[in-house]
Amino acid sequence: MTNLMSSQQQFASHQAYFVCPSIQRDGWLPFDQVCLPVDDLGFRQGVTAVERMRTYHGVPFRLNDHLRRWAGTLQVVRIGDVPPPETLGQVIQEALARNATLVAAEKEVGITMWATPGIQPGAAATFAVHLNRIDHAAVEERQSTGQPVVLCDVVQPPTQTWPRHAKVRCRLHYYLADAHARSLVPDATGVLADCDGSWTESSVASIALVSGREIAFAPAAQVLPGITQLHVRTLAKDLAIDVTERRLTTDRIARADAMLLMGTDTGLWFANRVHDSRAFVIADFAGVQQCELVTELQQRFVPK
Repeated sequence: MTNLMSSQQQFASHQAYFVCPSIQRDGWLPFDQVCLPVDDLGFRQGVTAVERMRTYHGVPFRLNDHLRRWAGTLQVVRIGDVPPPETLGQVIQEALARNATLVAAEKEVGITMWATPGIQPGAAATFAVHLNRIDHAAVEERQSTGQPVVLCDVVQPPTQTWPRHAKVRCRLHYYLADAHARSLVPDATGVLADCDGSWTESSVASIALVSGREIAFAPAAQVLPGITQLHVRTLAKDLAIDVTERRLTTDRIARADAMLLMGTDTGLWFANRVHDSRAFVIADFAGVQQCELVTELQQRFVPK
């Protein structure tokens, strides 16, 4: 407990990069001094582009892929006046360097950057880059024993509202799905339905179904283009595992050999049980840690 409190205190005071013209902030400052004004559109209307990354061996994982997705999100939410990708890469590296003692103590850290339009459309953007703590104990447990999943009644906003390739902080639907899931099953993550009744993703994970030597992902237009999911698809190709896209229905989940979960902090893990919205067990994957394909992918997941 003492070590956890010390870690939390160190993250609270680590050096973050924060630009907020409306309150004359521009540069490096302690993380606990980062504050969003209540008249900023990121607070008033939830207009916030975000990108979450992590390190492996102290190096940002697939940084260029994250920066490409970030650029696409900024276009969707019409936020300009933020540093270009090459400058962002330098800011991220400087954040790691300025906090080298913390990074060394934690071994691996998360990295978050976010931006809002500022106080009105067309105003100077609010922008931040900071580190975040990874719960390594939870990561290890989920990778070894899995995590429960609940298929919730909460439906993804239609793509006509905003395209799903945008990673934003308008996440009430994810929050409600997880709240419902955890009211039924401790530590569960809630998977969102699509308008057609198929299943998409959760707040922390892209999902995919394993059947034999095949992995089925949701169609690209249905989900956020997860960077961890992209990495798993690349690994599958290297391991001669068939990859396909199809709608992930309840029936397909019930017939699958495993459900993969993929996300930034935890990397690659799996569902140990899948429940419906009333907690009925649809699929019991408790023995999936012995699944040869899952083991292959997990062993190859972390870059050398």
